[in-house]
Amino acid sequence: MPFDFEGSSGTWKVMKTSDNYPQVMQKLGMSPGNLEKLMQIGVWSEVKDLGDKYSFKSKMMGLEMDNTFKLGEECEQTDFAGTKRKVTFTVEGDDLVAVYPNFDGQGLHVRQTRTRTDQNTMRMTFKIGELVGWNEAKKM
Repeated sequence: MPFDFEGSSGTWKVMKTSDNYPQVMQKLGMSPGNLEKLMQIGVWSEVKDLGDKYSFKSKMMGLEMDNTFKLGEECEQTDFAGTKRKVTFTVEGDDLVAVYPNFDGQGLHVRQTRTRTDQNTMRMTFKIGELVGWNEAKKM
């Protein structure tokens, strides 16, 4: 089945992670304290199909982000901290893939894959150079 964009709306809580998940999140710029908080809360998101584009809104820890993207085209994404990055979203089979060619402004290549394993479970896999880690979140 193709990736279910609008079915991705809701509140999600990370339930499982790879053993190296803290290392992965640190590589992406998240402090250990914020990672600890993230593991204890739900993250609300809303995904809307706007015809030829998609809108993605998300809230966590009092922060919000709102981005719009078109599949297959590079766009600018603003994260929770206000950092802007170039990213290209594609659908590969059943997965939504985001590729950041220069995540940190110093050439760090990041590939993030979202896979809906069932209606209430999403697995996010991060590939940062040779480092690969994942989390699995449940819809609350």
